[in-house]
Amino acid sequence: MAPAWELPEDGIVDWIAVALATAGTRPVALTRTEREIAAARIVAAGGTRRDLSVRLQLPERAAGELYADLTARARGRAA
Repeated sequence: MAPAWELPEDGIVDWIAVALATAGTRPVALTRTEREIAAARIVAAGGTRRDLSVRLQLPERAAGELYADLTARARGRAA
């Protein structure tokens, strides 16, 4: 069962919700895909694990894992 803050995948990206989450304007429920897009934008703008946790309503550990995954992907592409 998915956490309350995670919507089921529907194949549609809500770009407004992604923008709200990225900006940290207010809490927004996102699908896994939308959450990964928002996280990538936050990290690309210099965001930290804490930023991911707060803006995307993630537990610290999940935010850390997501941050590590995104930065590892970015390093892989840069090489």
